[in-house]
Parts: sequence; C-alpha cells; structure tokens
Amino acid sequence: MRFSANLSDFNKILQKTLPAMPRKSTIPVLEHLNFSLTGNRLRVIATDQDITIMSMMNVDGMEDGNVLVPGKRLNDIVRALENKGTFEFNSDEENYEIKIITSFGQYGMKGLNPEEYLDLPELFQSEKPSLDTETKDEKDTTSSKSAFFTKDEIIRLADKTYFAVSTDEFRPAMTGVLFQFRETYVNAVSTDSFRLVKAVCKSDKPNYPIELNVILPSRTIDLLRKVDNDLFMSFIENQKKITHARFDFGETILITRVIDEKFPPYEAVIPTDYRMTVKVNKSEFLSSIRRVSIFTSSISNQIKLELENNEISITGEDEDSGSKAIEKISCNYDKEKYLIGFNFKYLEDALHNIDDDNDEVVISFTEQNRPAVIKAKEDSDDLLMLIMPVRLN
Repeated sequence: MRFSANLSDFNKILQKTLPAMPRKSTIPVLEHLNFSLTGNRLRVIATDQDITIMSMMNVDGMEDGNVLVPGKRLNDIVRALENKGTFEFNSDEENYEIKIITSFGQYGMKGLNPEEYLDLPELFQSEKPSLDTETKDEKDTTSSKSAFFTKDEIIRLADKTYFAVSTDEFRPAMTGVLFQFRETYVNAVSTDSFRLVKAVCKSDKPNYPIELNVILPSRTIDLLRKVDNDLFMSFIENQKKITHARFDFGETILITRVIDEKFPPYEAVIPTDYRMTVKVNKSEFLSSIRRVSIFTSSISNQIKLELENNEISITGEDEDSGSKAIEKISCNYDKEKYLIGFNFKYLEDALHNIDDDNDEVVISFTEQNRPAVIKAKEDSDDLLMLIMPVRLN
C-alpha cells in the first residue's frame, strides 16, 4: 500500500475512528486500525467489538493494499507533526513494515496482516437506508426501522441526555439513553434514579418508526454529540431482534450494540399536577448556586431553597467546617412559603443543560419528597429535567 495525503485531513479521519479502538485489549489486533486503499479511496476501520467505526477519505493513491496499523503510535506521530503539510504512507505487503515519510523525516512501525482482523458482519452485511432527504416526505417510511436526523437534532438529543446517564453497571438499562420512536416524534430519555431527562424531537409528518424502543450505550451517545453531518439511523436485526444500531453520516459509518434490557417505566415518576411553580432567571440562579455550593458539605452537597414573596433564599452549610452561605434572588412566586433541598450538582447540571437561548427557567414542585420538574417554559414539552430532592437536615 502506498499513498500520500494532507496531514490535517488525515488527522480528521483518525479522530473519527480512534474512539472505537480500545487502548488496551486482550485481543492485540483490536489495538490496530484497519487500512484499505483502492484507487484514491482510503478506508479506515476501528472496533472494540461493541462499537465499530468506518470512515473514508480521498488520498493520492499510488498502490492499492491492506494493512493493520498500530493506532496509538500512528495517532501520536500525526499529532506530533502538528497537522503541517503532507506525508507519504508506505507498507510492505510481505512483512507489513510501515514507513511514514514527511518533510521532517522518516518513521517506521510494524503492522499486521489484515487477514488477522475480526470479521465484522454488522458492518459489511448491513446497508445504509434508502431514504432520500429531498423526497422523503413523499415516501411511506412509517413502517420502516430507520430515521433521518439533522446534525443539530441528533446533537441536541445526545447533549441533553448524556449527563444524566447512570454509571451503575448493576442497572445496565440505565447506562444508556432510551430512544422512543413514535411516528411523528422521538423521545430521548436518560436517568440515574436521582435525576431524569427527556428531550423530544418532533416532525410535522410521520417520518419515524411507529412504535420502536431502543437503548443506546452512553459511549455511543457521547460520539453522537460530535457528529459533523446529518445522519441516517437504522437497525440491524438477528432473529427478528434488534442487536445493533447503525449511523451513516458524511463518509462515516458508526455501528453500536444496543443494550438488551428493559428501560424503567420513567413516565410513572413524572408528576402530572403541580402545587406550585416558580419562574427565575437562569443565569442569576445558576451563578448563585455556584457561589453558595462552595460552603456546602462535600458529603451531602446539599443546598436549601426557600421560596416566599417573589424571592428565593439559597442556603449552603457545612457543620463540620463551620462554613455557611446564604443568598437571595428575585423570582416570580406568590404562593405559600416552601422549603426544599437538593444536591446542588444535580440542580446545576440541569440548569446548565436548559436550552441556551432561554434565560428564564420554570421549576414546578409537588411535595418535599417528590421530584421537581425544570423546563425552559411552562407549556413546553421539548425538554424536561426532573430532579429528586434530598432529605433536609
């Protein structure tokens, strides 16, 4: 194999594929990138068996071929070259010795036989869904198991839910994000049992599967936060059961295992009636919480909110160190005096992830031991944040 390419462009394809390559693996071949050159098209594949990423780019091809390249070392040298200029890549088809030639010098490493790489049927035996974005509205896609998302839509669904995913391996269903397809809308839901987020993507036409639930792992959600193009999402089945999700965007394909568990019935914990609602400036509230939280206990992270007469009192205290802080900010609240406690980190995360174009948030309460609901607007259902309160000391 022999080709030359721009270092900046080459670095981009590395950064797209490397997240699927494990840093350390009991299967050494997985610590390599699978390079394949045909004409002027370079294909790069990485996998850890749970996530597989394939991306392609144009190069100046001189000799077709295949080789497995040590991923970390290749990435290290490309980064050290600082994306400057071009380079030439050579690999010997007999001994898989690799040479990288640049204006700085020449670098060598040992590759592997590409035949040693894992078989990836999910990648090579699946196809991109045949949805034409220009005429999609005229087609009957309601019975299909595929969906189209704009770049902004998928990034928003991933961004808004990622922070609330559980890290508890004993509750695997909660270590991912539930995607609920309901023909004209998609719910993306995450929870760690202390908080819950539901982000909604809507369509004017029935462009999504009619009734389909799938849980995507948190690592996949993190990758979707960084996509650089609109994408098609489709599903791979084995014996009529969904085993993988496939994402096609630009010149990249991402395939991930889905979490084969039942997501908890989250709808049951979302209150439908509220006793009281407060409207407050998000930036002012968030800044106040950050200052007061400095004086809270590092064990409980508890702050107290007291609502009365269009004012919120925010208190943080650590009895062990004798530190205490209290701030008062104005709000829109005219009901009876109300006191409730929260883990400030959860409250801070929720406020931070409310849509940036809105500087007022609405917080609704029921009881001191029931979750509070945070929205950008009182009548909005595009994004809902739910936080469990903590027992007041």
